[in-house]
Amino acid sequence: MLKKNLNKLALVLGVVLFASCSEDDSIDNPDNNTGEETSVYITDSPVDQANVEAVFITVSEVKLNGKAIEGFQKSTIEISSLTNGSTEMLGKLNLDAGTTSSIELVLADSDDDNNAPGNYLVTKSGTKQELSGVTQIQLNDQVEIKEDGPNDIVLDFDLRKSIKQEGDQYTFVSDGSLQKSLRAVNTSNVGVIEGNVENSSDANAETVIAYAYRKGEFNESEKDGDQGVRFNNAVSSSVVSESNGDFEIHFLEEGDYEMYFASYSDDDQDGKLEFSGLIRAEAIGGLNLNGVSVDANTTVNLEVTFKGILDL
Repeated sequence: MLKKNLNKLALVLGVVLFASCSEDDSIDNPDNNTGEETSVYITDSPVDQANVEAVFITVSEVKLNGKAIEGFQKSTIEISSLTNGSTEMLGKLNLDAGTTSSIELVLADSDDDNNAPGNYLVTKSGTKQELSGVTQIQLNDQVEIKEDGPNDIVLDFDLRKSIKQEGDQYTFVSDGSLQKSLRAVNTSNVGVIEGNVENSSDANAETVIAYAYRKGEFNESEKDGDQGVRFNNAVSSSVVSESNGDFEIHFLEEGDYEMYFASYSDDDQDGKLEFSGLIRAEAIGGLNLNGVSVDANTTVNLEVTFKGILDL
């Protein structure tokens, strides 16, 4: 009888201890470390306004599947410096494997020192100008969270598509357009296009921009633009270096792309680049600029020569 009672007591104590440990785990980690560890980063495709020196945004919250990055503190980021594959980490969280249902970026109206404005640009003359408009951005893009990771998610905040200029004033584009100016990718699915233009000076431009389009998605209306933003459906873009003709476009998901090059100059000296025209460009070595295949974790190298400006 005594032995039976002792066995029952041991069983009860075991259940109590197990319940206690489980309760402690849930207090220390409400999610019990469930899901796939996911790191979230932010990057930028370059701004193309001639008079803009730098662009800053202040992120107050980042949510994936309605779940905020735990412990994230309001952060002011010089987003215009995060080009050519540079990123800044926003934080980590655990997510279930599968396609995300929502991605949300919340911008603050004051910076991380609580001084207004939180989102602004600095012109080449040193003037700070607030970027007003939408502060809560629901991305149209979704991304795959892979089982057994790693999952490094990059949010590409494309400033070229995000900011419009009217006279001397700059603002964010409309809510719908701003949603389309951000995209999300899992770095396990992306590659890079790097290239060099051997005669970039032949474009006779202040700035030449290389645009990567999904194959078949470019049309002539892209040159006209929407809300003052040309080539709005390009996946990403890169400024062609004036000094050596290099360009690089990062975080491109696997697939086939078309490359286009456009010439810009500030002809009237108003601080705004005017579109001069598309450049007739050819790849050296037999590659076709209308069929550039990008694979995950690879870099495609292009050698390009310019043949003049296409008719507007």
